Amino acid sequence: MIEARRRAYLEALGFDVWVTRPAAAERSRLGVSGGQGSTLLVCPAIADRDTELARDLARALGGDPVWAWLDPSADVDGQQLEEIIAGRLLTRVVVFGPEPVRCLFRGPAPETIGSATVLSAPALEELAASGSARLALWRKLRHQRITKQAGRAG
Repeated sequence: MIEARRRAYLEALGFDVWVTRPAAAERSRLGVSGGQGSTLLVCPAIADRDTELARDLARALGGDPVWAWLDPSADVDGQQLEEIIAGRLLTRVVVFGPEPVRCLFRGPAPETIGSATVLSAPALEELAASGSARLALWRKLRHQRITKQAGRAG
């Protein structure tokens, strides 16, 4: 309280008051599976990758996708998204649900990170319950693949 009063007096006298900002919050770290493909699938928890829908997605995408999940306990062992993309030479990232997007990007997901295109998708629970959500995701993935192939041909 004394510090706030002191600042108010200085401001009233016309002095510029400098206040230290809190340190920027560190982005969430991720746990990572041992997949070998060029696609990274990011979900909120490790258990999400073991659902029937997640297995179907992995089969449909092909190429043994890498799974990652938010892991707040992974202070030392966990990796940041940029490190995973660069270290594994990934070309596509699909982030499932609003929680990982919020934790990883502190806003909307960017279109690309390093060499990878980023796709923000509905949560796995929503995809499991909604056929229209699954159809929309397949269309986005297909459009992304066609766009990438056209870029290579040009």
